[in-house]
Amino acid sequence: MTPEPQSGQLRILVVDDHAISARHAVAALSCAPGQVRWSKSASAALQLALDWYPHLIFMDLHLQNTNGLDLLSRIRQKWPIDRPVPKIIVTTGDESVQTLGDLASWKIDQLLFKPVSGEQLRLAAGLEDTCAIGESRTGSSHSELPGLFRDELLQRLPELESCLSVFKRKKAAAILHQLIASAAMCGEYRLESALRTLDEVCRHGQRPGEIALCYHTFLETAREFISRAAPR
Repeated sequence: MTPEPQSGQLRILVVDDHAISARHAVAALSCAPGQVRWSKSASAALQLALDWYPHLIFMDLHLQNTNGLDLLSRIRQKWPIDRPVPKIIVTTGDESVQTLGDLASWKIDQLLFKPVSGEQLRLAAGLEDTCAIGESRTGSSHSELPGLFRDELLQRLPELESCLSVFKRKKAAAILHQLIASAAMCGEYRLESALRTLDEVCRHGQRPGEIALCYHTFLETAREFISRAAPR
């Protein structure tokens, strides 16, 4: 069992299976008086929560093989009655009305839509924005993020192209939302803009020719970033 921290210290648990979002959040919250831990799997997050008893949990809504709300339900069921209930902040790229309606009945303290800036994360955690000096727009100073984003692009591009070629718009939208968040957190604004434009045309059901044109523009920008972010 993890011992109790000194008085006034916070235990913050970040649950997110997306490495860029998670590392960004940990970096942004690192000024907290206490500890910030990251878990990328539901089973590990459940175990850590019940061993460590965080004061604050940042929970991604969509985790691999599970839903963040289902994981929260399991944590609450097993949470000791003599322990203070943690503050719950859900993060997601899903802005659907259904999601908002579902969250209303789950006693969530706050909902943040990705990409989430470092300032937003700290405000949600009740921290003074003391880490802002020298930060990027997103609050992350990790030099490793561009490399992680490059790997993500190389992995997701074939899947995205396949989805667009057969008009699987919902799956394409999920990929695009994740890439948009990654581009924003890495400060790659041209690539973020190209991704948002492609997402816009896909969501509004534009003709295949227009989607193909926007995809080509995005692809050129993506290839330039991939080349620039390659290991030296």
